[in-house]
Amino acid sequence: MKKKEKHGNSKDGVREFAKLKDFQDPEATIEYDEEEEDEQRQKKVKIPKAVYRVGIILVAVIFGLVLWLNRSNLTPDNILGWIKLQVMGTGMGEGFPVPIAGGNVMDSNFTQNNGMAAVLSDTAFTLLNSTGRSVVSLSHGFENPALCSAYGNYLLYNQGNKGYLMQAGADTIRDAQAPDDILAGAVSRNGRYALGMQSPQGASYLNVYLKNGTVQYNYLFARDYITAVALNYDASYGAACTVHSEKGEMVSKITIFNFREQDPIAEYETRGNLLLGVYWSENGNIYAVGDSSVVTADAASFEFREYSYDGRQLTAYQLDANRAFVSVSAYEHAGPGTILVFDGKKDLVKIEEAERAAALSASGGTIAALEGTEVVFYDYSTGREQGRTYAGTDARSLALVNEHIAYVLGVSEVRTVELS
Repeated sequence: MKKKEKHGNSKDGVREFAKLKDFQDPEATIEYDEEEEDEQRQKKVKIPKAVYRVGIILVAVIFGLVLWLNRSNLTPDNILGWIKLQVMGTGMGEGFPVPIAGGNVMDSNFTQNNGMAAVLSDTAFTLLNSTGRSVVSLSHGFENPALCSAYGNYLLYNQGNKGYLMQAGADTIRDAQAPDDILAGAVSRNGRYALGMQSPQGASYLNVYLKNGTVQYNYLFARDYITAVALNYDASYGAACTVHSEKGEMVSKITIFNFREQDPIAEYETRGNLLLGVYWSENGNIYAVGDSSVVTADAASFEFREYSYDGRQLTAYQLDANRAFVSVSAYEHAGPGTILVFDGKKDLVKIEEAERAAALSASGGTIAALEGTEVVFYDYSTGREQGRTYAGTDARSLALVNEHIAYVLGVSEVRTVELS
């Protein structure tokens, strides 16, 4: 960045001018009346009091609006947890790479929130700050650990079993046993969470919980098994993806809930398409990613649309930034691929890849793809490549910190890469 040149101030200019004036004969002299000059000095520009009042009111309105929009998050526990995490997170680590606590990490159990890498291994949950310092390190005994997160809230559960843990930043909110084996879970930004579980009376059921563990809502699926769950920002609405078999054909369904009403408010069926993940974006769009197509819906009208992969294989997907990012390839094990960007509009953005993506992550206006041994950065609005950097031969997943820095998950370590 260029440095601004320093210029002399007005007083220095007056003195220089006075020196020059000694060598010049003035052509005219103007005299001022002293009393008139004093009156001019005494005159001050006064700002009307009404302007001050309007300014104060505007500031109060803006501050009140911010508090209102975030009212569900501004609880004493949330504020205290945020402060504690900021204090703990400011410590300096020894930098990256950082060894993974535990022996194995599923690709889906690696993410980032607020600049911190979140890693759920087969034995521990760890939060790492930007210097590699371990801010949170919790041991667990889950046989099949799964992770979902939202704005610093983390739901850890033992898929196929009953154990689960709710973590808010540095604080463990709940360490509990669910009533039945957990199939899927979700957490909202205000700390409320949902669990889809196997049912002794039917196929499966959905429980939505308040932050303290009280059941807010319950719904039983008689013949459908829950595969994925999503909550909107304050857990007042939600979606569940389910699957069942009908005359030998796989039938998946998206069920939309208003948790103030007992019965679902909308449903959509898709056939021969196993729904793997669902997302309720903050701009009011719902995305469900299946192994053969993507289903989208507008949360205002619940008008559903389905987009087929046209026989191509799903290689990776990311539900974030109010969008669904899906990488598909016509090749089974290697070869080029295409990233499809769904943003609720009819026209898709298509990004052609030289090598199909094994993992995707979004931040700002960027979608990054792990393609072979490289992380490739794209502008997801235009599809233009922004650059690429080496990720390592053992890279398995990635999580963007911002538009040019990413955490990379290796076999035994977490490291960072940067787009220069």
